[in-house]
Amino acid sequence: MTKYFFRFRALFFPSGVILPMVFAFAISARASVVWNGPLLTYNQPAPDPGQATNQDRITPDVWLTRTNSGGLFNAAAESAPGNGSPANTEWAFGALTNYATLPYTNWLAWLSGKSPTTMVGSNVVVHLIPEDLYLSFKFSFWAAKGAGGFTYQRSTPVLPWLFDSPTNTNTGGLGFSYTTFPALAYVVQSSTNLVDWSPVTTNNAGGTLSSFSSPASPAPAFFRVVQMEGP
Repeated sequence: MTKYFFRFRALFFPSGVILPMVFAFAISARASVVWNGPLLTYNQPAPDPGQATNQDRITPDVWLTRTNSGGLFNAAAESAPGNGSPANTEWAFGALTNYATLPYTNWLAWLSGKSPTTMVGSNVVVHLIPEDLYLSFKFSFWAAKGAGGFTYQRSTPVLPWLFDSPTNTNTGGLGFSYTTFPALAYVVQSSTNLVDWSPVTTNNAGGTLSSFSSPASPAPAFFRVVQMEGP
C-alpha cells in the first residue's frame, strides 16, 4: 500500500486573513528539478505490472513496476524489462544533496552484475530524464527471483505554494487559488476548530494553478489544501 505523508499548506480565515506556508523548488544552475519533500513509501502489492495499483506512477512518463522476476521497468514506456530498463531513468548511489555530481547510468550498469538485493538499505538518487528531475530512493525490500515485489521510500516534490488572498465570490462565498503539480490530486478541507477537518472538494490538477470557491457564504471556518498520494 502506498503511504503518503500529507503536508499542511495554509489557512484561510473568513475575515480575509491568510497564513501561508511557502515552499520552493530546489533548482540548480542548469534548471534541474530536485524533489526533496516528505518521503513516500511504495510497496508493490503484487507482481502484476499490468495493473495500475502495482505501478508507482511517479510522473506521467515514469511508472516503476516489476514482474515476478527481473529488474524494474517503466510501464509508461515498456511492457517488460530490457537492457535499458527502466526507460527514461538513470541511477546512482549517493545522497540527494550531491545529485549534481553523482555518476548516473542505467539500472543494469548501476548494479554492476550484482543482485538488486545488494542495494537494499543504500542511499540512491534517480534521474528522471524527460523532466530532468532528481529524487532520492532507499529500498527496504527486494524479493528473490520468482517471488516478485519490492518496497522503497522515495522523496516527493516540494512545490512553491502560492495562494492569492481570499475574496468574496459573486454568491457571497469565499474564493482562492493555489499552486498544484499536474496529475496529482488535491482536497480542500474546512474546519471550525483547527482540529477536525472535513473534505469540501477534491481536484485532480490539470496544470500548475487551481482555484476554489464556496457556493455560498461559509459559516465561520478555516480552510486548508492537502496534496493526496500520487497518481
